[in-house]
Amino acid sequence: MTYEVGSRYPKPGEKVKIVQKNDYTSGNLTEGVVKDVLTSKKFHPRGHKVRLTNGIIGRVQQFSDQGEKFTSAEVENKPSLPPTSYKPSEDDLV
Repeated sequence: MTYEVGSRYPKPGEKVKIVQKNDYTSGNLTEGVVKDVLTSKKFHPRGHKVRLTNGIIGRVQQFSDQGEKFTSAEVENKPSLPPTSYKPSEDDLV
């Protein structure tokens, strides 16, 4: 089962990959452990906003326990895809 962004509500202590606001266009992800969940909605289409234990704030894009696993042959043959761009909305400009 694949994770659809915003469909799983994060809990403190879970290991996640987030996109920080300054990385929206590049799609770079930062991995860390959730300290606080800043989004109250149970579903959020752009990913729940969280604060990691190191103080970084961003939107959850992946849960580390659901990372894709590939064999070495699949990694070598996997085409390189450009990072997805993220368009912030008005409520992101906080």
